[in-house]
Amino acid sequence: MDVLIPIALLVVGLIIGFFVARFMYAKDGNTKAAKQAEQNVKEIMAQQAEHHLHQTRQTVESIESQCQALRMQVEEYESLLKQGTDDEQDSVPFYGEQASTYLRNNLKNREKSSENSVQGLQPKDFANTGSGLFAGSNSGSAAGKQQK
Repeated sequence: MDVLIPIALLVVGLIIGFFVARFMYAKDGNTKAAKQAEQNVKEIMAQQAEHHLHQTRQTVESIESQCQALRMQVEEYESLLKQGTDDEQDSVPFYGEQASTYLRNNLKNREKSSENSVQGLQPKDFANTGSGLFAGSNSGSAAGKQQK
């Protein structure tokens, strides 16, 4: 029996030592895996940050080019406004010449048509038989005869 107790204690010690070594090895392996995972995450974050900065630079350059184009358009508009105020004082608006020509031609035609028409004549009666004021000939009324 003297031999049995030390052998049993040796076996129990080996079992406990095995589990302690396994736990320590697993703990050491977990820290290595955790460090590797942390390193991978840092690399991915660095790549994403670099990509984000690249996109941000492109966006800023695009906005700057749009601002320059807008600035040039505003300057052109201001120059057109300044030219427009100078021209308005000296000349007729762009449609003025066509409008004045149209009005001259239109007024001449109206004067001719008013000269040809006689204001004192009564309108013709288009009924089959003449009745009332519309009965009679094409001769004008007394007011129309007096004007001639």
